[in-house]
Amino acid sequence: MNDRDINHLHPDLQPLCRKWLAQCHEQVIDSFVIYTWRSPAEQDALYAQGRTAPGKIITNAKGGQSKHNFTLPDGTPASKAFDFAIRRKDGTLNWSVGSSEWKAAVAIGKALGLIWGGDFRSIIDSDHFELP
Repeated sequence: MNDRDINHLHPDLQPLCRKWLAQCHEQVIDSFVIYTWRSPAEQDALYAQGRTAPGKIITNAKGGQSKHNFTLPDGTPASKAFDFAIRRKDGTLNWSVGSSEWKAAVAIGKALGLIWGGDFRSIIDSDHFELP
């Protein structure tokens, strides 16, 4: 199951994520976090997709290599990245990166200093923000 707990974000990312959510909601963008921390085993399962497991390749990061896998020295989850989605008024999800809501949500994240996965070169990860 996807970890959606903002408290499992790195202490530097938690306030930025909360600001991003608040600013999106101020612009009537129903954004929400769909993934914060993931274990190295979960990351390995995602890495296997399109390689040794069915599906399409969605990541180049093996377990322990993703910013989603970061922990504090005591082992506490502290993801340096979060994934998000945007919900339409009818309850369906809006995955249209070219829509005005997506463009505004991305602009808000970038203005907060976050790196947007839609700017990645190897694998485009449009629903992803991370610490620089």
